[in-house]
Amino acid sequence: MSAVRIAVITGTARPHGIGRACARAFVRAGYRVLGVDKLRLQDEPDAALGGSEYAHVVLDIAAPAEVSFVPRAVQQHFGAQHVHVLVNCAAIADPHMPLKPEAALAHWRTVIDVNLSGAYMMSQAVAPLMPAGDASIIHVSSTRAHQSEPHTEAYAAAKAGLLGLTHAQAVSLAHKVRVNCVLPGWIDTSGDPASLAAPDHAWHLTGRVGLPDDVAELCLFLADGAKSGFITGQEFVVDGGVTKKMVYPEEGPTDDAQQQQQQPAAGGASGAEGAPVVWPDE
Repeated sequence: MSAVRIAVITGTARPHGIGRACARAFVRAGYRVLGVDKLRLQDEPDAALGGSEYAHVVLDIAAPAEVSFVPRAVQQHFGAQHVHVLVNCAAIADPHMPLKPEAALAHWRTVIDVNLSGAYMMSQAVAPLMPAGDASIIHVSSTRAHQSEPHTEAYAAAKAGLLGLTHAQAVSLAHKVRVNCVLPGWIDTSGDPASLAAPDHAWHLTGRVGLPDDVAELCLFLADGAKSGFITGQEFVVDGGVTKKMVYPEEGPTDDAQQQQQQPAAGGASGAEGAPVVWPDE
């Protein structure tokens, strides 16, 4: 094994997002982390990412020419020609489609390009740098890969596409790289716990809405071959048990809480005006 372990993590710009939580977790675990995002760190500097352990590059993961720069960035910032872990977090997080047909088609193409093709291109760029038997690719999908609200076709298709990409890559990269997928449910990326109400937490079997660190810790586990070396091609749901609940409209006292989770536009979880997006992905 290489002495210096390197992770490339996309979608790290937002201070309270999943990508940033992953970057912090991997730095704490001793990795050197290359963060990739279309934006600069939005709260720069981040004390948790100070020093030589973290470097941030601004590029568009939907642009092949820009993605091809990633191996060179690893060399420039860390003096290395190897990458042990790739975590694909970057995504357009608002799941809702515009209703006008022309706008909907443009939105479809953009979401597929970023949320699905971006993960594929990042994998293609990084996989040649991965040491055989000591490497892991982790795609961050969503429970929306398995369930939907109306008018979320592009997001659902892209997130479901990551599930297929996961098992296809696991087979293609057999004996070299393990490939797995994490499906977050309701993750509070607002940075403001007060924006959540008691029913939001009570809706989950765990008694609380998820945190970015919940996803980051699972990614860290899947990156560690000593702990997860026999796991590849798999999906891991991180949703507080919500997708296991059987829900009927006549259940009565908990209907309001159920509707709040099932219809996040009313609670601000969809990216509507007012409240921040709390569904994954960055």
